[in-house]
Amino acid sequence: MLKKRFWENDHELIPPVRISKETDRWKRIRRDNDNDDETNEDIETLYSNVMQHVMKNYVNLTYQTIVDTMLDIKCCARCIFRFLGIRDYKCYAKSEEVLLKILNRIRSTLQEDSQHPSTNILLSKTQDKPICTTCFDLIYQADTLECLWPIIESFNSHNFQVKTFNLSITLPSGIIINNHSVKVYIRQKFRERNLTVDLSNVIDLKEPFKYLLGWSIEKELDLNHSFQSPFIISIEYYHGITQQNHLILTRIPSAEFKLKKVRMKGKAVWTGDSRNNIIAALEKVPDSDFISIGNCPPLEEKERWKNYFPILEHSAVYVGGRYIKLSREISQSPWIINGERLAKTSVSECSGEILREKFRCDDYNFVAAGREDVNVRMLGNGRPFYFEIINPRKPFLSQQELDDAQKEINETQKDLIQINHLTMVTERDLVIIKEGEETKRKTYSALIWISKIVTPEIIDKINQYQDKELTIQQQTPIRVLQRRAQMIRPKIIYSMKAEALENHFLTMQLQTEAGTYIKEFIHGDLGRTKPSLGDLLDCYADILALDVLEVDLKWPPNNN
Repeated sequence: MLKKRFWENDHELIPPVRISKETDRWKRIRRDNDNDDETNEDIETLYSNVMQHVMKNYVNLTYQTIVDTMLDIKCCARCIFRFLGIRDYKCYAKSEEVLLKILNRIRSTLQEDSQHPSTNILLSKTQDKPICTTCFDLIYQADTLECLWPIIESFNSHNFQVKTFNLSITLPSGIIINNHSVKVYIRQKFRERNLTVDLSNVIDLKEPFKYLLGWSIEKELDLNHSFQSPFIISIEYYHGITQQNHLILTRIPSAEFKLKKVRMKGKAVWTGDSRNNIIAALEKVPDSDFISIGNCPPLEEKERWKNYFPILEHSAVYVGGRYIKLSREISQSPWIINGERLAKTSVSECSGEILREKFRCDDYNFVAAGREDVNVRMLGNGRPFYFEIINPRKPFLSQQELDDAQKEINETQKDLIQINHLTMVTERDLVIIKEGEETKRKTYSALIWISKIVTPEIIDKINQYQDKELTIQQQTPIRVLQRRAQMIRPKIIYSMKAEALENHFLTMQLQTEAGTYIKEFIHGDLGRTKPSLGDLLDCYADILALDVLEVDLKWPPNNN
């Protein structure tokens, strides 16, 4: 029984797949049309396709030299097919024995002598197969449970609910050196016979390897491979013995391969040995220089590949909506300074933790169209926001599921926040929030105290701007100087309307341009906002309470 993670308490795990860890780890994944033995029809079709390719690209001696040379240095049959440039990936799904038989049969056809001495050598290889010097048995074992099991185990333990996948494979750097060494060695053998050979059509190991591994994943996890899939299975393979083989390039002047020692996170590390740099360096090296360092052909391998635990990740999905903040004691996002929490909770936490459970994600990021201070309420139809849901195990919620999540948030946080119009949005929609920061209008309601007794004349002075714009110059407020550049910004107040209360108190409703600091407009911020309300009324003014009534932005985009 797989152990449930904290987000899986209310979710039934997908049953384990058809295989178990106790199954023979070298057993290959069976295809639906597999029989115990390869069918003659399959082999004949495969032989015919490969034979056509060989006849088109090679003469007898060229073919024989490539095959014999690679077998002599302990290369597997699948790698021989790669070096012959065969792109029919179904070939690579066949067993080593079948592929060797096909290679032998092609040889016999080409030279009309089925009793050629090397034929028996080919067949004898299947009895006690050595580790391949070019792929370290990676391609040979790509469709075995040994290669597949860590992926299956991780997929089931996280209970990903997906239909497609894509593969990201990182192969051992030693494979680059060994494959190049085999090419150099083959060319050397041809030169000894006064022949030339074109190895430009050698297939990169990743191609058939990803085909075999991808097919096995499709088969066992019932998924479809897609290069556009947001669900990525990343695996890095390791081969300790050859991990430092690329350092031989530092001994070849023509390679121009230079490493640099730098400090990263307090540790000394070498840079400059990326795979692209290794490949670029090898392309500069003449065969004679490479042979001179004594690594050609590659030595017989004693150790197979190893792999780090696969990383299964789904790209972020996005949920949008609008929030109403009812409390003057919570922040928009967690407010923590020097490890001390300054607000008891936040809008993002009140809603995000419930969404974390629904999507079963690693984390989330909360982004809103602007922000209000902790002691400011957000009322009306709410402020537009979206959540970036990071690595969700359940990447899509139906609208009914989102409605249920919204209801749960509103019921559990009814004294703090309310969420409206919660829905899935796309990454392309997010630009609306960003652009809205500069273009939207906002409507406020403020409770104000002034040093004068509020009179009808004072109310009239304010209300003259009810249908008239007022442009103010706001220097960066003192309270945000630590995070915003010092400059003067012109801002427009589109309308103001005041109502008298009693004595020194009044309420105002303002509609302003995005980015206007309302508190500073009221009290003047020690003269940094001109004109301020105090300037207009020729008195001292201060703000006691502020509410945001409306953020004029169409969001979510699909909300009618």
